[in-house]
Amino acid sequence: MSAREVTAGPVAAGPPPIPVLAAPWSVRELTAGDDDAGLVSRWMGEPHVERFWEQAWPPARWAEALAEQLSGDYSRPLLISYEGRPFAYVEVYRTPLDVVGLHYDTDPHDLGVHLAIGDRERTGRGLGRAMVSAIADGLHAADPRCRRLLADPDERHEMARRMFVGAGFRLLNVSDLGHKRAALHVRELPA
Repeated sequence: MSAREVTAGPVAAGPPPIPVLAAPWSVRELTAGDDDAGLVSRWMGEPHVERFWEQAWPPARWAEALAEQLSGDYSRPLLISYEGRPFAYVEVYRTPLDVVGLHYDTDPHDLGVHLAIGDRERTGRGLGRAMVSAIADGLHAADPRCRRLLADPDERHEMARRMFVGAGFRLLNVSDLGHKRAALHVRELPA
């Protein structure tokens, strides 16, 4: 893909969609307000999240980061809830506009997910795997042109890697993204 296609294709594809989720899952776009920034800040400060995200920022900095995402077409910050209770912070993004897009053959409609399950007590029970599957199906429902969903957990994050594989992803490669060595996982979506 040429440099022009890398820019023009994803721009034409539009901003990442919000997944269509069914109960017991629900989703809403986060705001840059104090409540949302405070929740994300609290979750990012949890040791099991901070170790891999390295973004244990104060709420004011998270408010800025959320506002920046909301002002552009690259990524969407989302709150995923399970049975009405906040469960995970998720960023959905267009992979051709991200450094990850340099490490595989992208399509303009490809999407990626970054996620953090904030409550450590709710990890290791299969809920993350179920959420990732619901998000994959929900993103395909929201944008049927999306044929691949990427995840790029830190190479050392074994729990996340097992979660993605359990949700139908396969390991594509391990790549140095500059800020981390990522285990790129891909889930093919139906045509």
